[in-house]
Amino acid sequence: MKVSENSVNGEVLDAIVLGGGFGGMHMLYQLRELGFKAIALEAGSDVGGAWYWNRYPGARCDVESLVYCYSFSPIIDAEWKWSERYSAQPEIRRYMRFVCDRLDLRKDIRFNSRLVKAVFDEAANIWTLETENGDTYKAHFFISSAGPISAPIWPDIPGREEFRGELHHSALWPRDKEPDFTGKRVAVIGTGSSGTQIIPLVARQAAKLSVMVRTPNLYMPAKNRPLTDEDYERWEKVRDTVRRRMRTFEIVGSGDLFMEEDLIQIRNRPGAEFTPEQRREILERRMEHGGATVPRAFTDVVTNQEVNDQISEFIREQVAQTVKDPKTAAILTPSEVAYGTKRITVGTDYYETYNRDNVEAIDVKATPIERFTEKGLVIDGEEMEFDAVICASGFDAVTGALTVIDIQGVGGRTIKDSWHDNCDTYLGLGVAGFPNLLIIGGPGSPSVLVNVVIANEYQVEWISDLLQYMRKNGLERVDVDPEAQERWGEKVRDVIKGTVLEKSRSWYVGANVPGKARGILAYAGGLHNYIQACDQVAREGYSGFHFSRGAEES
Repeated sequence: MKVSENSVNGEVLDAIVLGGGFGGMHMLYQLRELGFKAIALEAGSDVGGAWYWNRYPGARCDVESLVYCYSFSPIIDAEWKWSERYSAQPEIRRYMRFVCDRLDLRKDIRFNSRLVKAVFDEAANIWTLETENGDTYKAHFFISSAGPISAPIWPDIPGREEFRGELHHSALWPRDKEPDFTGKRVAVIGTGSSGTQIIPLVARQAAKLSVMVRTPNLYMPAKNRPLTDEDYERWEKVRDTVRRRMRTFEIVGSGDLFMEEDLIQIRNRPGAEFTPEQRREILERRMEHGGATVPRAFTDVVTNQEVNDQISEFIREQVAQTVKDPKTAAILTPSEVAYGTKRITVGTDYYETYNRDNVEAIDVKATPIERFTEKGLVIDGEEMEFDAVICASGFDAVTGALTVIDIQGVGGRTIKDSWHDNCDTYLGLGVAGFPNLLIIGGPGSPSVLVNVVIANEYQVEWISDLLQYMRKNGLERVDVDPEAQERWGEKVRDVIKGTVLEKSRSWYVGANVPGKARGILAYAGGLHNYIQACDQVAREGYSGFHFSRGAEES
């Protein structure tokens, strides 16, 4: 592979990166540092990825700020400080803009460039990419970092186009003017991560807020607070250790930054070693710190049914302890959700909000929403009138960001067709039949089940090493061996056997999208095992991949 001239007017770049989020910006930086000619395409008008689009009221990360950030750059570490334990969307966007400008990436990002088509030329071993506004780009490599939650879906309720009031999706929030719900009758559909964060803030404005609850989720209070100088002094001492632990699983999981060391060490032990009373004491101590990591107290939380049952019930108890009305508490209690089968939600004053006189919870599993009307929603045969409806209905996660694009590989086969029956990849990095397509945060990688920024960083490094290997050896094309992909797909499916994930009915397995193939979307074996598997493939000369020097060998 030869380094080409940096041009987009008919000339061929070395690589085009899709996406201006965490993974895309790091990939573009790495490519430039290694001497490859590359650009990035971003649908939005600025960097930020999911944090560019998800700007709804209350949008906030559910991972500690100190570990939800880049670790590859000492410059960024030295020059940026977070203000809160869990950063809000505006601060995360400021951080990403800061990184973009500090590393001088903006000049190589094509904003307002939504990709609609990508076709691989088998004769030339070149990808041709077309954007919505008609621009065409060519590159030897197409590297996607489109993001696992960048394809929003609307609720499957007929008549949406008939509604004459305000209609918003949490992931498509207006950018020009913030909606004002003061004095209005508002409905929120969805109580996942976005809904949990939206509801308390909208409740403060609305005259009446009706929350449509179909499947209540497990919830943890964030217990967010400003970061202090003392926090940063401690962080400077433990930063390298924490980051090493996150990659190696020296301590299971990540985060727990402000917990006592004995609680952190206990995470390396199975809950079966403790009595139910001891486990409860540990959970209560962890609960004082709040956040998504509270239930991840032991190594066997998803494999030991007794331990999982106790943890799930411990989380459920919060509802009746906080929500005063027994009927409302019953609607909000996630009795059918086991910890680990669905992403836990994290927020502030979520359950407390249902104690307000202007807030009601409606059980739309018992009485489903039948349809939209001009004035509102029909539920159990009766029309409820609303001035605004907010749909916090989630995403076609992990695969949707690519299947929405017309991506054509060998023989014109689309990636949507390839993933019709399953979403198999090889290591989450490549797909059989799509040469020179490399993916960051794709299906079959840990992505959404771990700290996604750290996982992305590793994949960026791995892809960079692969490209250098090809350049050094004069290789132009890399294909995934279908048998290697099949074996990895089986491994991804085997990992969840004997765990509560086998019973998942959430977006983790594509259950939230009608017609989507059911199956675990991410590798659930942990980032450390994933890294070991990918490193082993690299040591073996990239086993499972086939290389060729030119079109004539392909």
